[in-house]
Amino acid sequence: MLSTKYCCVSKVAPMRIAVRSGDAVAAALADRVLSGDLAPDSRLPSERQLALEYGVSRPIVREALRSLVERGLIDIEPSRGAFVRGDSGSRRFPPLDLEYRRRGTTARQLSEARLMLEMEAAALATEHADDDDLAGIETALERLERSETPLERVRNDLSFHTAVVAAAHNPVIDTMFASIQGLTVELMVRSASDENIIRQSHPYHRLVFEAVRDRDAAAARAAIRSHLSVAASTYGDDYDRSLDSTAAASLRLIGSGKGLEEFLRAVPLDDSDS
Repeated sequence: MLSTKYCCVSKVAPMRIAVRSGDAVAAALADRVLSGDLAPDSRLPSERQLALEYGVSRPIVREALRSLVERGLIDIEPSRGAFVRGDSGSRRFPPLDLEYRRRGTTARQLSEARLMLEMEAAALATEHADDDDLAGIETALERLERSETPLERVRNDLSFHTAVVAAAHNPVIDTMFASIQGLTVELMVRSASDENIIRQSHPYHRLVFEAVRDRDAAAARAAIRSHLSVAASTYGDDYDRSLDSTAAASLRLIGSGKGLEEFLRAVPLDDSDS
């Protein structure tokens, strides 16, 4: 039996892990951040230490760290190093957003939550929407239908759903939806990379608007359910992967030329443009 003298050697000598790419290193580090192994505001090991630990070159480590910055998980401070992003980080999402990410929220989990929230918000909108609300929803719908780029589609899709939620005139529902806006954008990024999903989802936005306009709560719920259920039948394995990683991969598919963090900064998380 080994004595306790040798049980903690891994804390002294870094353990080499068989990974070969920046994506693999990024995935391993993201797991450590999201699991809490690397605590908020803590400093990551140096590039040299990470290269030794994962058995890769320093350029691969830099690539992995850039990926984590794009995903909003870490900040890199010149001359100081890389730090796990805490609740006070620069990302413009509510504090709960970071908690959702630490739990590795998947497209399935977000879709289930959105179904509960948005179906009832749409039903309430059929009761409480005034003329200004209906005009706002219709404007967002028209912009969405005219979208020419993935960024425009995501921005206008978010504006549409935000306008429907706002039309419920319930501040609690508003706040609940605001807490998942960042993740919702990432779900929309995944959808914007797939023409099949766009084609299947397209009709439901107008059905939602028409149901709210016609004061038909049952039709509003049904349209939201059909719309948000498209992902379940089209995402494949992505439906049960973390949204951060799925959205980052989708940006490469749509050729946006942006990292995830940069892309999300271009999407307003309020209804000021609606």
